[in-house]
Amino acid sequence: MTVSGPSAKRQPGSARQPTSARQADRSQLVSVVAFFGLSLGLAVVALALGTAPAMLPFILAFEPLFIAIALAWLEGGGALGRLAHSLTIRPPRAIWYLVLIIPVVWSITTVVVAIALGEPTAGLFDAIFPAVLIIPIVVLVPAITEELAWRGFALPRLLTVMSPLAAALVLAIPWTLIHVALFLPGQWYGELAVWPLFLSITAYSILLTWVYVGTGGSVLMTALFHAGLNGVAPVMGGIDGDDSWVIRNVLAAAIALAVVALGGLRRTGATLESGAPANLPVAPGQVRQ
Repeated sequence: MTVSGPSAKRQPGSARQPTSARQADRSQLVSVVAFFGLSLGLAVVALALGTAPAMLPFILAFEPLFIAIALAWLEGGGALGRLAHSLTIRPPRAIWYLVLIIPVVWSITTVVVAIALGEPTAGLFDAIFPAVLIIPIVVLVPAITEELAWRGFALPRLLTVMSPLAAALVLAIPWTLIHVALFLPGQWYGELAVWPLFLSITAYSILLTWVYVGTGGSVLMTALFHAGLNGVAPVMGGIDGDDSWVIRNVLAAAIALAVVALGGLRRTGATLESGAPANLPVAPGQVRQ
C-alpha cells in the first residue's frame, strides 16, 4: 500500500533546505559579529596610538569599510560584488528622492526652535557661505564609506534574522560606541555632551534603515541622505554649539519616532516595488514576491 499525505515518509533531502537556510543565517550573523568586533577593536587601537583628533573621524569612517570588504571577500559567493552593486542601486520610485530634503528641513527647524528658545538672531547666518556649499562635498566620501560598511554589509545580514526596526537598533549599538571616541576629552567633539550622541546615532540608524529598505537596498541613497545630515551643519553654525547639539538630536529622534509610528520600518524584502533590485534578504516568515 502506498501511503500519501502528512503521514508519508519524508523524501531524502526534504529537510536540507531549512537546515541550509539556518546555517546560512548563522554564517551571516558570524560575519556581522566579526565586523562589529573588528571595527570597535581598530577604533580602540587608533585611540591607543594617539591618532590626531583631526584625523580620527576619517579613520573611524574608513576602517569599517576595509573590514567589510575583507569579510565579504572571505564570505565568497558574490558577496563582494553585491556590496559594490549596492552603491549603484537607484530607488524603484522617484518619490524616494524627496527624502533628501529632510536634512534641510531638519536643520532649518533646529534654527527656528533655537530662536524660539531665546537664541539671538543677529549674525545667525553670517558664516553660512561658502561653508554650506563646501561641507556637503567634504562629508560625501566619508558618508559613502560608512554606508557601504554599516548599511551595505552589516544591515542586510541582520535583516535575514530580524525585523528592520530591530536591525536598526542593534546596528546603532556598535555604531554609537565607535562615535563615542570622538567625544572623549581632547578629541574633535570633546567639549560637547555625550548623551545626545545616543539619540543621534539611534535616530540616524533608524532613518537610514528606513531609506535602505524603502529604496530596495540602495546604499547610494543612504549615503546621500547621510551626507545631507552631516552637510547641513553650516545652516546651524550660528547657534550656540551646545544648544544646537541638543536641539538637533532631539528633533532627529522625533523624526525617527515618526517614521516608526507611521510604519516606515514594517516593510521587508517582500514588499519591494515591482522591478526593484532583489537586493534585500527576506526576513523570517516572509515570502519574496
